[in-house]
Amino acid sequence: MSDIIRIGNCSGFYGDRLKAAIEMVEGGPIDVLTGDYLAELTMKILYDQREQRGAHLGYVGTFLKQFEEVVAACLDRGIKIVTNAGGLNPAGLTEEVEKVLKAQGL
Repeated sequence: MSDIIRIGNCSGFYGDRLKAAIEMVEGGPIDVLTGDYLAELTMKILYDQREQRGAHLGYVGTFLKQFEEVVAACLDRGIKIVTNAGGLNPAGLTEEVEKVLKAQGL
């Protein structure tokens, strides 16, 4: 393993550019794709989401759109994905990620 780890960050807040993830993966080379979604305002949005629409929510849904676009390429290229998009419901996001993987046959 190299002493250098190339990190591409695709998000700095909830609502950042959706295409940033695919741009990082395709524009690489990178070793790790990160997404930081949790600012104070985001936590309030996620809380309201859970309160108004159900306890099964509370994660950053836009991450799933980005994940769907890049997961196959990330697996092919050995790119790790690190995110805090689980927000108030990491288990819920994990379930949704598993659904994406299954739907894509991964």
